[in-house]
Amino acid sequence: MSASGADDVMSRDAHGWKVPPGQQANGPDDPHHGGEVAGAHSSAPHSHEEWTALLREAGRGLSSLLHPERLIEQAVRLPLGEVADLCILFTSDPSGRPKWTAAVADGTGKPEISRGRWSQRTAAKAVWLTEILDVGSAIAEPAPGDPVEGLVRTLARREGPVGSVRAVPVPGLTGAAGALLVYRHDGYFEESDTDLLTEYAEQVGGALGSAQLYQYQADTASTLKTALQPEPLPEIEHALLGASFRSAIAAERIGGDFYEVREAEAGGEGFDFSFGDVCGKGNDAALLSGMIRQSLQALRLVERDPVSLLEHLNILLTRTDPEKFSTVVLGTATPLPDGGLRILAAGGGHPAPLLVRSGGKVEEMSGLVGGMFVGAIEEAVFHSAETILAPGETMVVFSDGVTEARNPLRSGEMLGEERLRRLLEGCAGLPAPAVAGRIAQYVGDWLGGGEHDDITVLAVQAPSAQGMLG
Repeated sequence: MSASGADDVMSRDAHGWKVPPGQQANGPDDPHHGGEVAGAHSSAPHSHEEWTALLREAGRGLSSLLHPERLIEQAVRLPLGEVADLCILFTSDPSGRPKWTAAVADGTGKPEISRGRWSQRTAAKAVWLTEILDVGSAIAEPAPGDPVEGLVRTLARREGPVGSVRAVPVPGLTGAAGALLVYRHDGYFEESDTDLLTEYAEQVGGALGSAQLYQYQADTASTLKTALQPEPLPEIEHALLGASFRSAIAAERIGGDFYEVREAEAGGEGFDFSFGDVCGKGNDAALLSGMIRQSLQALRLVERDPVSLLEHLNILLTRTDPEKFSTVVLGTATPLPDGGLRILAAGGGHPAPLLVRSGGKVEEMSGLVGGMFVGAIEEAVFHSAETILAPGETMVVFSDGVTEARNPLRSGEMLGEERLRRLLEGCAGLPAPAVAGRIAQYVGDWLGGGEHDDITVLAVQAPSAQGMLG
């Protein structure tokens, strides 16, 4: 900002915008002609070198901010006091409508932020903004009567003549990402001032581009994680369902284990269920489990038999990536007249489901022990088994993260299937959600905060008469 000596004078046009010495105000033929001479105006108290250092230091600090809106807030606050009395950053919302964020120097340490949007009609009147955003002008000065004049008056609370305004582009990856507008009550902007503002705007643009890219990546990751999380269990008319999932990676809600329950397609009875544990951990495993879930959803449109589904899924996985495979249990549940459920299931390399009978006896679902992994070899052979769940009985499908959970206080001893069986003996008569919750709590206590694989449980129950009554 240039210092103005006592002899410096600035003319103003009819709308009050200051015109620096050496420039003419609007002539008598101009409809905005005002032509009065204003008195002397002092500028910022800092030297050119001090101002340069302040802007550069402020611009470097912006690169540490990764949230775009917080970065914009800081970007319009930093020039206040030292550079400008008002700073506005114009950008566009996703629809292309101009929006602005502004800060006004008010003598406090942290000026309040104001935000707003312009209609397309208002923005069309702001020729300077179009020149920056669309044409790519390196510098622009709002003309008298421009919509920004009213915005400046409102934000700066100026009823009389307004001061000096200068706008420079904020560069983006493929063009101008916005426009930075600064305003001073006193003083005026010279070419050297504009050069410094342009340098600051470039720093803002670089930091804003990085923050927006980070935000985009974070939003994309969040969307993918949401899509990869197990879906909420549906309410099934003839069954009670319960599930529990705990990722191997702390603070993550996704993993390589998956489960799903869906009502049978039109024309079918009961519902279908799937459960699996893919090789690996974390995001890669979650992507594979998501692919398997989606593949099964598509395959079930044309096939419901568990063995046939496993065969089709096996071919798909081996031809997609032979180094990735999964253990899987697929099945159908058909309601019976007495309130029980007929379970038909097929397994590929997964631990056999455990059946909690009404008297407390726990047994394996015979015929589903072991088997070949799904996706390991194209010639894999799979088998099915059938069982009946009487009212009140529960089938528990679990991942190996349950039985292989290690207790650090017992030299890493695994929980094992025998302990799981004894736990389930005490779960007879409990509703399915309580069964899944009790297993999750028991395994969590056993782990004692130690590392673990994904821990997943699905409980399918033929409800007792009492359970059906709620």
